[in-house]
Amino acid sequence: MQNIETLIKQAENIAKEKADGHLSMLKFTTGWKIFLGTPNLDIGEERERISELEAFPTLAEALASFVTEN
Repeated sequence: MQNIETLIKQAENIAKEKADGHLSMLKFTTGWKIFLGTPNLDIGEERERISELEAFPTLAEALASFVTEN
């Protein structure tokens, strides 16, 4: 696995290309979730979308998955 600094740079570049630079990384008790955009947690639809995202035990694993999938 790549180091976390490299993964963050790659994720930032993807966000610049696909989402005007917006990238969210959230840590829950169930793990890390990363996605493009800025969440609006005040609306139910957005909460559901985030709850359906896969959670990863470490930030590095979440970043690696995000970079691979995007």
